[in-house]
Amino acid sequence: MSAPVEGGATHPSAAAGPEVEPQRARPAARRPAVHERPGAVAAYFGYRALASLLLATPLSVLAAQVAGGYPGGDVVLFAPGGLMLVEVQRLAAVAAAALAAQLGVGALLAAALGLIPLAALLVALAREGPLSAHEVGARVARALGPLALLWGVALAAEVAAAALVLMPGMSVCAQLAVAPRTRDLAAAGVAAAALVPVAAIGLIHDVARVAAVGEQRGFYDAVARALAALQGAPLAAAWAYSWRGALTLAAFSGAAWGIHAAGAASGPRVAAAFGAHLAALAVAAVLRASWLAAALRLLDRTAPSPMAEPPADAAPGRADTGA
Repeated sequence: MSAPVEGGATHPSAAAGPEVEPQRARPAARRPAVHERPGAVAAYFGYRALASLLLATPLSVLAAQVAGGYPGGDVVLFAPGGLMLVEVQRLAAVAAAALAAQLGVGALLAAALGLIPLAALLVALAREGPLSAHEVGARVARALGPLALLWGVALAAEVAAAALVLMPGMSVCAQLAVAPRTRDLAAAGVAAAALVPVAAIGLIHDVARVAAVGEQRGFYDAVARALAALQGAPLAAAWAYSWRGALTLAAFSGAAWGIHAAGAASGPRVAAAFGAHLAALAVAAVLRASWLAAALRLLDRTAPSPMAEPPADAAPGRADTGA
């Protein structure tokens, strides 16, 4: 029954029944924390540790051929004067082409195969509750195409961005009429400056990968989603990305310093050095997983609100004019 109003007319909205409130944005789905997915994080860490070990083997063999016969092991490489270190560098220069080809191909292959454990980790961080192997495998398989394309484009963009800074910068440093130490410091500053655009591309790449796996998006949609999310919260994304990267760098620097200080003159010290390297890799894997979880939450916070849908009993194309 229509509600009467002044002048004998009826209010249009009264005849249409109760007033329909505008649809609010759906709350973001709860994402599992990193500590709730220890298996996925452990698998990701295990792959990175194995890949690092395989990539470091050629250089380790080269160093062992030079210093392996000395009682102190590789401690002699860091002895005052650096005679043996220079000898290793000389031998490495002779085998530079072969080592570069081997390490380059190995690094590319390891990075390509690493998309599988990365995608599995993202699926685990994006889906709440228990996961079956079939579900994880299906979602990983659907995301591998966009992930591979994102990786290739990002790698080319990072190389181009670094070259645009390094080539003119190093050329200017080489022409400086200053002391060699000052020239080396200037070159280090140029290298640090080149890391800025590379890190920015890496940030976009990571958020796009999270969108490709967590939201099952294609290449273009994932990139657009990442750019929109970063535009919505640029400072939060940069902070979450940078402090975890700084801690990762600190972990590897601390492990390298500890290995150098302890040396490798005995079996226990070799085991301690190996353990320090694995510990740094474990810290890096946990921080990486933490950043990916933060990127998922970033996408949730910047998700577009769903459009209000008309009532189910409303006839399409007709406006309710009341009685």
